[in-house]
Amino acid sequence: MAATCGRAQGNAVRRGAAVLVAFAAMGAASAQIPDVRIRLDATGSLYVPADSTSAIRAYSLFGIPSVASLRLTFESGFTGFVSQRLQRVPHDGDPDQLDQFYVEDEGIWRVGKQLLPFGSGQMLHEDAIAVRGDTSLIFEGLPLAVAICDSGAGRQRGVVGRIGNSSNGASFAIGQHFGISSSSLTEIRLPEESPGVGEGWSDAFGADFSRRVGNTRLKAEALLLRNGASPLDKDVSMLDLSATFKQAPFDSIVIGYTREVTRRYRIARVMGSVPLTDNVSMNPYIRFKDARLWNLGFEIRVRL
Repeated sequence: MAATCGRAQGNAVRRGAAVLVAFAAMGAASAQIPDVRIRLDATGSLYVPADSTSAIRAYSLFGIPSVASLRLTFESGFTGFVSQRLQRVPHDGDPDQLDQFYVEDEGIWRVGKQLLPFGSGQMLHEDAIAVRGDTSLIFEGLPLAVAICDSGAGRQRGVVGRIGNSSNGASFAIGQHFGISSSSLTEIRLPEESPGVGEGWSDAFGADFSRRVGNTRLKAEALLLRNGASPLDKDVSMLDLSATFKQAPFDSIVIGYTREVTRRYRIARVMGSVPLTDNVSMNPYIRFKDARLWNLGFEIRVRL
């Protein structure tokens, strides 16, 4: 297993390097000097589960990794992007150390490892090697994003798409091994509980809706996962509801509720974000599963 993961990480590094080399060659051929930006988006999380010892992690409660990234933007409008994880999540279905690497003509096409266009990117949050195209439906004018992905054996393969704007949409994924990333389904499972390579579901369907009412953002999202790769991958039917608002000293407070029908989970959460400086925030949280304490803790997020 270690050798397999090592080969996978090595292949990912080579693919990411190849993307940047190819993009740099494009810039050199057109005599363009790119705008280069280096970023850090790091989360340090103190996590205290109700039934085990506490831990400090370099990824968020929802499995989003801390990353250092490099973005190259050319005068032609093309962009190259590579991001490196500071820590991998144990048992993650994505063994690569590189989080994303792609080239794109923003809003038109993107090629490389990228976030698949499904829902709000919260319930099913999957990075995969894909070719993506963005357009609008002829009759309704609704935005349409479709990606054909293939991350290799035991990982995400198939077609993924979303119809809708930033507030409302419907999504689908048809193929193999969706839902295996540590950043997926984290409303009902811990990031470390992702099923891993070779597991997951063949079919995914979702709908998401959000609306601002006064100073509160209301959001609802539903997800169906069907045709699991093994008996362990039972059908998933879940609904998440949340309200986000501001209340000093918090920059934002989120009150959320998740219901998973098959396993009969009922999970409530309260999360906040307190700005410490322009680039640093502290994010405390507490969650309850079936009216019992599930976990609590806080995160320090640094964005440079």
